Amino acid sequence: MDIPEGILIGFGNPLLDIFTTIEDNVLMEKYDLQSNAAIIAEERHLALFEELIYMENVTFSAGGACQNSMRIFEWIVGKPYCAYFVGSVGRDKFAEVIGKRANADGVRTMYQQIDDAPTGTCAVILSGRNRSLVANLGAAALFSEDWLLDEANLCVLERAQFIYATGFFIAVNAETVLEVARLTSENNRTFVLNLSAVFVVQIHKNKIDEIIPYTDVIILNKNEAIAFAETHDWETEDVFEIGRRMQSLPKENVRSRIVMISTEGCPVLCFQDNDHILEYPVPQTDKSKIVDTNGCADAFVGGFLSQFVQRMPLDYCIRTGIFASQQVMRVVGVQINQLPKFNECCI
Repeated sequence: MDIPEGILIGFGNPLLDIFTTIEDNVLMEKYDLQSNAAIIAEERHLALFEELIYMENVTFSAGGACQNSMRIFEWIVGKPYCAYFVGSVGRDKFAEVIGKRANADGVRTMYQQIDDAPTGTCAVILSGRNRSLVANLGAAALFSEDWLLDEANLCVLERAQFIYATGFFIAVNAETVLEVARLTSENNRTFVLNLSAVFVVQIHKNKIDEIIPYTDVIILNKNEAIAFAETHDWETEDVFEIGRRMQSLPKENVRSRIVMISTEGCPVLCFQDNDHILEYPVPQTDKSKIVDTNGCADAFVGGFLSQFVQRMPLDYCIRTGIFASQQVMRVVGVQINQLPKFNECCI
């Protein structure tokens, strides 16, 4: 299939990942950081990002969960600009870097620029097999619905056949997700939603309930599924029952809904109409080859969507997602240049 440009648009929170490797603990002690911990930057951490860019052996990557998925999508399809990405950045040098990195990986960016906030960043400090993450959402947390008022943006949105949004983006601007989901449904296109995190399910329950009737594919993990059941008083932690009930929630169009639930070390569960449930085993990975599992969920989505937009069988879509996630766990973060060429891999 010749995949058209802009067939997929992702809505998420862009973060410039800044990687560096240290030989001692001076930097960690200076900013009071702990190994193998992830924190949101406080005022005292902000100078860290400026310091990092002047250090040796620093690499940059266009990160954030959704942007990572779009980059993996492009890694697989091998044709630039089939995926577009929407999110907000500042008007600074980090915005230029993140845009260049995303474009280098084949993703067309449609950033909304925010005047009074810095581009979101995530410092990734490596020491042996240990790492410390410090994230500053910055402008990524300030996306405005004004993006939908721009005629050029609406034209791109109308051309896309598949729209993907993360729960993290719901936490930033749920109204935009709701409007995009509604437009997607009304125009007979496909809307894919990833619930992303337990806190999103708990805090944004009412808005998620408004979005789900327009949603064709729901992606979540076991913890998010249980949290969803709790917020809806279903009184069960059985993921099979939760998946069936989510699949049968009211829908605004006649297309069948798919619900996918993943659990670490367990098969991916796929729920379809008529209580049709498929299980996809996840092959065991040699633990000595596992470097970082944080980007695995993002990679699964990118792999899945790369085949889904081509109308491939669901089985192949999910297996490609699993394969992508297992490739990414062999490197730190989602660094496309450290992955093998997809067309030289065997799934």
